[in-house]
Amino acid sequence: REVPGPKDAAGARPPPPPPGRGSNGGAGAKRPMGKESWRTVALADALTRPDLRARLARALDAGPLCDRCLGRLCAQVDTGMGNDERGAAIRRTLQAAPPAGPCCICGGLFDEIDAWVERARQALEPLEFDTFLVTSHENGATAERERAFQELAGGDLAEPYRQEFNRLVGSRLCDARSAQPDFVHPDVVVLADHAEGTVTLDVRPLFVSGRYRKLVRGLPQCRWAAWPTSIQAIIGDPVREAAGGEDHLLHGCGREDADVRCLGERPFVLEVLRPRRRRLDWAALTRAIARSGAVEVLGLGRCAAEDVACIKSLRPEKTYRALARLAEPAADLEPLANLAGRIRQQTPARALRSRADRVRYRRVRSVAWKSVDARTVEIEVRTQAGLYVKELVSGDDGRTSPSVAEVLGVAAECVELDVTGIHL
Repeated sequence: REVPGPKDAAGARPPPPPPGRGSNGGAGAKRPMGKESWRTVALADALTRPDLRARLARALDAGPLCDRCLGRLCAQVDTGMGNDERGAAIRRTLQAAPPAGPCCICGGLFDEIDAWVERARQALEPLEFDTFLVTSHENGATAERERAFQELAGGDLAEPYRQEFNRLVGSRLCDARSAQPDFVHPDVVVLADHAEGTVTLDVRPLFVSGRYRKLVRGLPQCRWAAWPTSIQAIIGDPVREAAGGEDHLLHGCGREDADVRCLGERPFVLEVLRPRRRRLDWAALTRAIARSGAVEVLGLGRCAAEDVACIKSLRPEKTYRALARLAEPAADLEPLANLAGRIRQQTPARALRSRADRVRYRRVRSVAWKSVDARTVEIEVRTQAGLYVKELVSGDDGRTSPSVAEVLGVAAECVELDVTGIHL
């Protein structure tokens, strides 16, 4: 938008200048233009402005410039053409001779684009990917020369040389690999170092989501030196091998203790580091994981990086089946109904080494029970996320209240526990 001019003594604004060629008001218009205004102006019209012609002439007088570097000095003018086309048009308009030697800004970098594309193509050859991003480390000397020329021509309309380099290499890689650019979460980042003349790759992780069921006891969720295997290994190792990755991480929507089965479906995201392949046979991987007999997965497939934070933020209610062993037969099980409601829990004694000792309040949404024998009760509870069910049975020496032991008036121990439902 153009800023209105000052008012005269009578309070009225002066009339606008008569329209001329182009949207900038023609050669006679001297009003300053913002960057957005320049983008809608045809280059031929912009070059009728004496101020812009003078700026570009100063840059050409300072040394030879290739068409791309010359055009990039007014890259914000007329978005319908490339910088090489802009440079050629400027040279014709100003009747400037072709450069007699290497470009004073890029030093011939843009003459070597094909070589850079080939380096990137060879580096990417072993990888399977759908999206990518080209970025680069600037050559300090080139950047300094560019800044000096922008001071002569005015830097308000210019574009950094790295930006054009990244765009040129990226567009050619799109054609060479049938992949698409992604500026937020690319599968792989191509990094060109202009000072060293090298291309390196930052291969981003492959994210895989699904839901697992843990069918056995004695199995931790994540890898742990004290255990020979884990849910992470059973799921992650086949996926990592199929993807040709280096390692994997497991992000679960909560977790269960090693001695607890999870018969409900717990959401997870598996992160495979530096994968070489991303188009995997998810049905075959699902069957391979099920052959373990310990874990099965459902809904296995690719997901986005943002899903890790989403999984971690979920706080679903859960349904548990607990087998409570009583120290002696209880006269009446009806008091178990008093477990429904608010539960006061101090950090369990078994968790004090890893968690702060504080009081939390959680709710039991519903409770049901049946007697197995005189001293064994099967209890089903639906709870708010974060409630410790083993302590809900034992009372943990009074740290959890109410508890099964408290309401029945006899010592109780949770001898078996299953997660039977995760309510998303």
